[in-house]
This record gives sequence, C-alpha cells and structure tokens, in this order.
Amino acid sequence: MNFAAGATEVLDQRPRLRKMARITGILYLLIILCGMYAEGFARGSLIVAGDVAQTAANIAENEGLFRSGLIADLIMVVCDVAVGVAFFVLLRSVNETLALLSAFFRLAQAAALGINLVLLWIALSVVLNGPLDSSPNSAAQWAALFVGAHSLGYKLALVFFAFSLIIQAWLFYKSDLFPGWLAILMLLASLGYLLDTTATILMTDYARYADLFEMIVIVSALGGELTLCLYLLIRGIAKPANVASMG
Repeated sequence: MNFAAGATEVLDQRPRLRKMARITGILYLLIILCGMYAEGFARGSLIVAGDVAQTAANIAENEGLFRSGLIADLIMVVCDVAVGVAFFVLLRSVNETLALLSAFFRLAQAAALGINLVLLWIALSVVLNGPLDSSPNSAAQWAALFVGAHSLGYKLALVFFAFSLIIQAWLFYKSDLFPGWLAILMLLASLGYLLDTTATILMTDYARYADLFEMIVIVSALGGELTLCLYLLIRGIAKPANVASMG
C-alpha cells in the first residue's frame, strides 16, 4: 500500500519535473549560445595568437563587439546559476547531499567565471586608455597579459564544473529521470575539461598541442552538453518505465 502510494506520488511529480527539465534545457541552450558567441566570436575574432599589437588594435577598433562578449558571458553565468539549482531539484531525490555538492561545484564555477571577467575589463581599459609606461607597445603587452590570464582563469573555473559533472553523471545513472547514456556523456565531458586544464598547467609545450586538446573538449564536452540540452528540450525527463511496469 505504501509502495503504491509512493509510486503515485512519483507520477504526480513527473509533470512538474518535466516542465522544470524543459526550462532547464532552455537555460542550457542560452549558456551554450552565449558561451560560443563570447568565446568563439566576440573574442575569437579579435584575438590573434602571437600578435599582441594586432590583438590590441582589433579590440580598440571593435570595442562594441568586445563589450557584447562580456554581456554574453554575464548572461551565461546567470543562467548557469539557475541550471545548478534546477538540477539540484531534479536530482535531490536520488541523493540530496550529492545533488547539493554538484550544485555547489557548479555555483563555484559560475562565481569564478564572473570574477574572471574583471580581467577582460582591465584589458579593454588598458587598450583604450593607453600604455601604463613609456615602453613600446606597453598597452598591447599588458592587454595580452590580462586576456591570457582570463583564458587560464576560464579553464581553472571549468575544473569546478568538471567535478559537478562527475557527481551529476552518477546521479543521472542512479535516477529514473534520465537515461544511463546521458551519464556516460556527462562523465566524458568532465574528463575532457579536466584533461585540457591539467595539460595547460603541466605541459610546457601545450601550445603545440592546443588544437588537439581543443578538439577533445569540443567533441567530449560540447557534444555531451549539447546532447543533454536537446534531451531536456525534447523529452524533458525519461518515461517512468519502472513505475509503468507495475500496472
């Protein structure tokens, strides 16, 4: 009797959880689009690897584009906070402590990314306000330093995200709300982030292999997260196979 009542309660909650999952999917899509715009277009089209002078000139000539990247980053961070809370609500029935820990790691990532944006603002200010000293190309060199520091800070923030995904993968595996293969994709995504950040810190010749590590991140991380995003948008949550089989 108690088991039947519990099953009925689960079924009653599923429409609400499905709606929340789809809202989470919309937020996840915003995260992906804003992240791709900010990092891939707004900054990616302005930063020239190995040419600090040209990078500074591009930023100065395209100030509006650079600033729009900062706005996109802020939107991404805000959405990430909301997604962290949403996944906690969706997964706390599996293990509330681990769901909370996963959310905390995701919130830590969001906080780190938000603070990290200050480095880009300083880089922009340096470019627009001129050199800090009388040495040639001082503004360009300082701007490149802050842009590079932001890039490293971004990767360090993703370490928190990776641990959030590892815990989330386990919760997905144990939950009946999501299929097991999504857990595998989340685990692969976390490993991609951890591998790239670890290589960045430990490898003195990382630049030689940067394209390879970038491809690993794109395939494992972006592929996994985009798949999760689409699943949330289309399906929301999995069908209650276990509960349905009882009837």
